[in-house]
Amino acid sequence: MKCRDETGSITPFVVIVSLAIIMLAALVVDGGRQLNAKGRAIAYAQEAARAGAQAIDVTDPRLDLVPTLALKAARQYCQQAMAADGQLVKCNAQMTTVNDPAGAFNAVTVSTQVRVKAILLGIVRRPVLNATGAALARPVSGISEPDSGKVPTVGPPSVAPPSGGVPQVTAPPTPPEIEVTPCKPKETDKPKDEDKDKDKPKDPDDDLEECKTPD
Repeated sequence: MKCRDETGSITPFVVIVSLAIIMLAALVVDGGRQLNAKGRAIAYAQEAARAGAQAIDVTDPRLDLVPTLALKAARQYCQQAMAADGQLVKCNAQMTTVNDPAGAFNAVTVSTQVRVKAILLGIVRRPVLNATGAALARPVSGISEPDSGKVPTVGPPSVAPPSGGVPQVTAPPTPPEIEVTPCKPKETDKPKDEDKDKDKPKDPDDDLEECKTPD
């Protein structure tokens, strides 16, 4: 009797489906991690640029930035952020010039980079995920159009006293008083035959006369 060969085998379809499932899981897991890193990189860049945009030259009527102080404040924020977050590997601050309808103004630009390790994309030789962010900030004294507030279009509101002076508040009229006439007991004649009325119940309304209220 000849024995039958029962050696197991795997089909190419199973291999392809397994790889597809793994890649899909990698996109969901590592893709979400990279999106999170992208948001953090942009947030770091925006906060560093805002920190530099606080260095305003108050002696300038245009309220422009002081380049040295603005750059120092932005770089100081970058150093603190990199010390607190080890995945923030880059945070560079620079000064640039922005052309506005009201003139040229100084602005702070910050570029950042966040690096996270991949969980499943390492099988396709992507062990590290990089996300970058950039932001620009400058002081704006008002809002006249998008990204321009140097020429305000609406003046401050004016408060004027009401015409005719202060209005006088009068009390509502008092309703007229209503006189109420008290009820007087009705005089009753003594019955001639008291013995007949002893057992008869007495009506309390007989001793009072009707009270009339004036209209």
